[in-house]
Amino acid sequence: MKKIEYIQVGDYLLPNLKVEEIHLNRFGRAKLDYLKKHDYLLYFKLLSKNELNDYLLKVQKEADDLYDRLVEEYKVKWNVTEELKKKNQIKWVLMMNNINNCVYEIINKEIIKI
Repeated sequence: MKKIEYIQVGDYLLPNLKVEEIHLNRFGRAKLDYLKKHDYLLYFKLLSKNELNDYLLKVQKEADDLYDRLVEEYKVKWNVTEELKKKNQIKWVLMMNNINNCVYEIINKEIIKI
């Protein structure tokens, strides 16, 4: 657990809830938006313990790993190969977009909870 800094306001010590800037990708930002809109209790709990960034980075890494694994599995399952890319680029792009959308939907439902 990280050490929490406090600010003195009058006679009271209040936790410094300033969030450090971190670079989040699509999945990290989606989870942050979800927490703010639908699970504010968890958001505030993580923010007050200064663990929000670690949580978002963990969720982001989990989503990225799942994304990479699922894309490769779907490419094999639907026979989307480099040979198809050379023969018929339009079909390859359509298939890859379809795979991409399916994987994003799975991640949003399973990890982000949208």
